[in-house]
Amino acid sequence: MKKIISYISGMAFAAAMTFGLTACAPEEFAGPNKDGIPLASDYADAVKVTVDQQTNIAYFEFESREGVYPIWIIDGKKYVSNFTASQAYRKAGDYTVDVKIGNANGVSDGTITKTFHVDKTKMTGFGGFVYESDFNMWTKATINAPTFWFANESWGQIADPGYSLSDGAYTVDIATAIAARWQGQMALGTSINTSADKTYDFSVILTSAKNHPGVMVKLTKSDDDGLFYFEKEIALVANEPVCLWKYDMPGIEGNMKLVFDFGGSPENNSIVIENIVLKDHANDDGTEVPSQLATPFDYNDARNIWKAVDENQGITDETYFGDDNWGSIGGTPEITHQGNKHTIVVPVQTAAAEIWRAQWHLRTDLTATADDVVDFSVKVNSSVKLPGMMFKLTQDGNDDNYFFAQQETIPAGDFVFRIENKQLSGGADAPKLKLTLGFGGAPADAVITISEITVIKK
Repeated sequence: MKKIISYISGMAFAAAMTFGLTACAPEEFAGPNKDGIPLASDYADAVKVTVDQQTNIAYFEFESREGVYPIWIIDGKKYVSNFTASQAYRKAGDYTVDVKIGNANGVSDGTITKTFHVDKTKMTGFGGFVYESDFNMWTKATINAPTFWFANESWGQIADPGYSLSDGAYTVDIATAIAARWQGQMALGTSINTSADKTYDFSVILTSAKNHPGVMVKLTKSDDDGLFYFEKEIALVANEPVCLWKYDMPGIEGNMKLVFDFGGSPENNSIVIENIVLKDHANDDGTEVPSQLATPFDYNDARNIWKAVDENQGITDETYFGDDNWGSIGGTPEITHQGNKHTIVVPVQTAAAEIWRAQWHLRTDLTATADDVVDFSVKVNSSVKLPGMMFKLTQDGNDDNYFFAQQETIPAGDFVFRIENKQLSGGADAPKLKLTLGFGGAPADAVITISEITVIKK
């Protein structure tokens, strides 16, 4: 059997669509006439765009005009010829939709372009505190233009990245891959002053165009990087907005700056920083904060190398050092070990401003190579709220070669610290590992128990 295939031109197809929709088409139709193609600009007022800011859905509507129909071009690739259409948008920002106009004679050469705005990035999880709130100190303050310090693998300074600022969102364009932590720094100086007699909440949303192993975020005193609210790494999956947030942080006296470090970024990457919020914890903006109790990794996982330390009493040595102004203030802590539980009673309060002024080191014979990737978690129970607690898994004898070094505010009661997919920062093997914990600012007689330490080599 012979197959017959018919080809219809674009204009003829348009004409066919029109006749199919018209009940009383003229009987004498001579065919498409290019002089009858519609002029798009004549129909600009028929194109309506509205955005439901609660759902991030944009609705497109073409008010009916005799003899013509719209062709929506959404995101430059999706074509819809209905009189109404819609599209969901994940990220906050300005967007456009193009519309061409068609009739029986063909499709307009010209295009109508409508711009619309999506207010908020839609999150799969917690989206942070309310950016538009009157309590947000960030939007009320003077924020300086960002300063950058980018370096190559040898720590030689290189050109700054490109950046833009739109509606409070910073887009940083990173052309060259960044090898290591602190080789891709961006600092935002501010006029924000915080007080030691208050506590504060913070949140920021970050999105990376490519997978990023961990952006470091640090809220610190402007003239002293050693005095900070937090210093936290957050891994980013390509095009997936993630919120980093902190709750009820003890205050620091003085002027603040916000620092980002993009060390580990691949080349030709783009990172968006948006919805920055810093507020007095006493000011309720209506945000419902999720539980801060993370899910720990499975302590009984066969890959947990620390479990053998607990079972064999394999802590080879431990030390505690408490000081103020970097001079020892003495005090011997009460320390007990029972199975997978390890408890310390802080002997003397040290300055809260520097977390390392009360250090507990747990040394082991565990080893790691530069290629090892680990997941880590530990359960913490504290008798009192701690202004900060530092967690650091590092090479014994080389504190610059570590898997992670991260500070957390610890509530009274239970807390879980968890971090994933970490490699040694110094790029060298670690013949022995130690777990170091910092308690600067913990009051005297604070009882802190850590349990179910889990170090999973992947």
